[in-house]
Amino acid sequence: MNRNLLAALVLLVIAPRVLGQTVALADLGAFELVFQRAQPVATYPGQPVGAVVTFRKGEAFAVPSPGRVQQIEYLVEPGASVVKGQSFAVLRGPEMHHFEMRYDSSRALLAGAQRRFDANKALYERKAISESRWLEISEKYYTLLLEYEHMRHFFELVVEDDDPDALTLVAPLASVIDYSAADGGVREGDSIALFVPPAAIRLQAALPISVREQVVALRTGSCELAVERVSALTDGFFVQAWSSPLAVSCRLLLGQQVLATPLLQAEGAYSLPRYAVFQLERQTLVLLRDGDGLVPVPVNLLGVQGEDYVLRPESSLDGREVLVSSVSAVQGILLGLGGE
Repeated sequence: MNRNLLAALVLLVIAPRVLGQTVALADLGAFELVFQRAQPVATYPGQPVGAVVTFRKGEAFAVPSPGRVQQIEYLVEPGASVVKGQSFAVLRGPEMHHFEMRYDSSRALLAGAQRRFDANKALYERKAISESRWLEISEKYYTLLLEYEHMRHFFELVVEDDDPDALTLVAPLASVIDYSAADGGVREGDSIALFVPPAAIRLQAALPISVREQVVALRTGSCELAVERVSALTDGFFVQAWSSPLAVSCRLLLGQQVLATPLLQAEGAYSLPRYAVFQLERQTLVLLRDGDGLVPVPVNLLGVQGEDYVLRPESSLDGREVLVSSVSAVQGILLGLGGE
């Protein structure tokens, strides 16, 4: 019979009896026996994943353009930190004069519409004008109000200069600026720039669905960040996770791509040196000291942490001593092969 096949058959016969077997310490003769208590762990590292330094939608302040702009001179680079009121861009072209005229016009038209609105409100309340007439007046007023507010918010960021064909814009808040210069200029409603508050910058990582309920933090280099949110929607076999805001000590740049290690919750888990763990047939075992003997106990390997395995036993290892030397000798005895 093939020797490998014979060995496999022997293991299949012996393995079920191993868990109930105790190896007497006296039977180990002169082998060095060193014991160690298993260390409980709260988390363990998963497989590294790709991550990007970014922000969630809606967390950045956008500066939309009130009209088409053909030329923009940005005064700072994307990713630069700016302070509130710092000049960040100069818009150029004849349309800048049109923007100013549109702003002045919207303010004047709103003033007239508001006088009409206020005068007719009392008449409507006395039922001196029809409801349809009042709705027409109200609709006109609120339409002009929205137009004016749209222009006012934009011109709050404009600083005075002497060039009628240029508008200089300032940052609305202390933040990190993000923009991409379009080849064809900026159209009405397009964002001129985004301003990302430092408290909104975080890591985003795609995690395997299997760990979505276990992940508690993301680690890259010396930077460790708690996971703040995990998406409930899948993207293939992955879900998106976002960390808490970056600490200044992380020294990561907006848009930077990194490898991040997810830290996973490890309830009832312990760390032990790798050489304390051995395989017998299809089971992973460690050897617990039980009085004057050693008892094999099944464990599930969860991951690797430095030079140790992180494992979860079928029963608690608190206060128990685990053999961490001469393990292969005991393995041989359990197989009926004698000591090494």
